[in-house]
Amino acid sequence: MHSYFKKGLILAAFVGIFVAGSGIHAKAAELPVQTGNPAVNADGLLRQVQKTEDQASSIIIEETEKNGEFVVREQNGKYEDTGFVNISSDYIYVRSATSDDSDWTGKLYPGNAVTLKGPVGEWTAVQSGNITGFIRSEYLMDAGQAQQKVRQMEAEALKNGTEVTFSYGETKEEEAARLQAEAEQRAREEAERKQAQRQAVVDYACQFIGNPYVWGGTSLTNGADCSGFVQSVYAHFGVSLPRTSSAQRSAGYEVSYSEAQPGDIICYNGHVGIYVGDGQIVNAQDPAHGIGISSATYTSILTVRRIF
Repeated sequence: MHSYFKKGLILAAFVGIFVAGSGIHAKAAELPVQTGNPAVNADGLLRQVQKTEDQASSIIIEETEKNGEFVVREQNGKYEDTGFVNISSDYIYVRSATSDDSDWTGKLYPGNAVTLKGPVGEWTAVQSGNITGFIRSEYLMDAGQAQQKVRQMEAEALKNGTEVTFSYGETKEEEAARLQAEAEQRAREEAERKQAQRQAVVDYACQFIGNPYVWGGTSLTNGADCSGFVQSVYAHFGVSLPRTSSAQRSAGYEVSYSEAQPGDIICYNGHVGIYVGDGQIVNAQDPAHGIGISSATYTSILTVRRIF
């Protein structure tokens, strides 16, 4: 709840809080108040009204240095059950019972927020996100430090005009789903990377269309035979292939022709070319045609080899 004060008025006495049923009051000093837009300035002066141990409410007063505006914010014990994980390891397990041998229900990571449900000897019952269970109390930030941390987070949110946000742990099921999603994402990225590599092979090879066929040659500009052409194209990408078409039938790994992708090697009896897609290959054909495009099925295919 926010209270804003008008220009020319003075908070003549004190700002106070009454906690129902407690009979406790907390007071702040007199503060001259000016108006304008609600104050959320990042350079503001933050002060918390002194509380007794019994008091469940507090007030944050923020003064902006820019125009002297004030915001009075009542907290009402909003974060009194908030704690934070304080560990040096990567994570800790949340257990289903107060035993290190019990099954784990989730994981907590450094700085995760928890709702404290109550102490159980050396253990504390907690909830963090969708996790409920028990952790050793030694893994929790000291209560005073936790309250100081959450007040700092609240102050930062005030300054930025945002809400306080916490990070939470993840359940066993949430972790499994995350790991699977990450693995699938890596697989997609790797497939895209390899597809781009294979396409780069095709684009590079097609630059030499029209250049001569030379028996035994490996020059992409001055002349190459079919296997010399394939070998030299892939050498440009750091891949060492055998010299002859028969030996190239064992390069990489086999895929079916129906699965062929641009950049794959199509091997025939006494010939080899690079698949460009749409049922075609780029290859050093013969002395009459040089390097050019041919049908991938001009004759029987022995094997399709994938290098990337």
